[in-house]
This record gives sequence, C-alpha cells and structure tokens, in this order.
Amino acid sequence: MARKREIVPSEAQLWLGVLLDAAFDPTSRTLDLARSAEIANHHSQANGPRDALRLTARDGKTQLLALAGDLTAYPEDYSDQRQAELLLAWSERWIQPEDWGRLAARVRKRRQKMRQRGGE
Repeated sequence: MARKREIVPSEAQLWLGVLLDAAFDPTSRTLDLARSAEIANHHSQANGPRDALRLTARDGKTQLLALAGDLTAYPEDYSDQRQAELLLAWSERWIQPEDWGRLAARVRKRRQKMRQRGGE
C-alpha cells in the first residue's frame, strides 16, 4: 500500500516552488500532467456522460498557477495549514504516485540545501 501523501504546513511554500518547477520546466521528467489528464478523462468517461469536459496538461498548469497566484497575492488569507491543504488537493488530482515520489525527493533536496545555507 502506498504511503499517504502529506505536505507539512511549514513547507507549503517549498512544495509550491517544487511543483511550479516540475510543471513548467520543459526539461523536467518529474511530473507528467498529460498522463494525469488522460487518466482523469478515462475515469470520467467510464463513470459519467460522454460529453464531459476533457482535461489537458494545460488545465493542470492553469490550476496550479491560479493557486500560486492566490497564495502569493493574498498571503494573509492563507495559513500554512490551508496552503498545504490546497496544494495537497491539487496534488491528489494531478500527481500520479510515481511522480509524487520524485517530487518528494526534490523537496528533501531543497530542504537539505536550505539547512546547509542556514548553518553557514
């Protein structure tokens, strides 16, 4: 059984950076939004009307950008806990289990770099 996904509230901004990098870096193979869209579309067609909206990778990027815009423009409206909840909700929809592991590894690397810089 896969481990439950978690974003530590104090690391929500770190996760946001990793997610944005993975979603928009054309050289990154860490996150496959097109595959997530295909899976969601297949699931939607199997469980509902055939005329449901079809998702694309662009939809995932647009939703992430909208979330990042709100978290950046209105930081006082979102506690660390709420930021983590919103990022996790986006992740549950758009990130496949194998992608989650790679993203978590990137977060660990960035966390380690931050600690090294803080200790200098």
